[in-house]
Amino acid sequence: MDSKRSFATTRHGKLHYQAAGKGEPLILLHATPRSSQAYAHLIPLLAPSHAVIAPDTLGFGDSGPLPAGAGMETLAASVIDLLDALAIDAAAVFGLHTGNKIAAAMAAGWPQRVSALMLCGMSHSIILDERRREAAIKAILAAHPIDLDDVADAAERRDRIRARDSVANLYAANYAFDLAAAVRELSLPMLLVELVTPQEAHLGPQAPGWVKHVPHCKTAIIERSDRDVLERFPQELAAVILRFLTGLEERPHV
Repeated sequence: MDSKRSFATTRHGKLHYQAAGKGEPLILLHATPRSSQAYAHLIPLLAPSHAVIAPDTLGFGDSGPLPAGAGMETLAASVIDLLDALAIDAAAVFGLHTGNKIAAAMAAGWPQRVSALMLCGMSHSIILDERRREAAIKAILAAHPIDLDDVADAAERRDRIRARDSVANLYAANYAFDLAAAVRELSLPMLLVELVTPQEAHLGPQAPGWVKHVPHCKTAIIERSDRDVLERFPQELAAVILRFLTGLEERPHV
């Protein structure tokens, strides 16, 4: 299914997005340093039942530059402006890695605009404690520096090249974001999708901590999955997303 590509003007800059499908709106927020192109395999699986909108985060892909000093709240505001431009009152929001922080900031700052929240990431990305999450991310970056010569996929290479000026600042925003505070008081439907890989066994599973601190949050696990989940397991991820959203639609209305 082909996606329509367009731009929206937001309070913080021009936002490029792609859209496909019809139905209830579903926003997909990508990881750093990718763009909405990372969802190329997932969008066709979701578009038959949802109006899927995948923006490029400011500073990435074809969107405008990352504003100076931008935090997750800044990036969340730009997506809210995108909803306004598309005349969407509320949407389900899915975020992967950095995208899960932007999604959480949207729900915390504009809860009436987020009908359901889905946060996805490897164990290091969803650690609730800020300092522990920062230490885990920095350890990964130090152990596995990205060399463009090692990136075979043309779309990913393009994303990484275009994101060079934004990556460090966005990681700083990631470290500064209080994920626990953002989600703890939310009452909207929420799903945590933990991508479990043997390489992060030392961190331990994070889903039980979410169940403890955010009791209404549902959880799902995709085993032996990492940053390549969108390429390797798009069907499994789509099934998790659709099962959660279908369950919400089937709830009795009071």
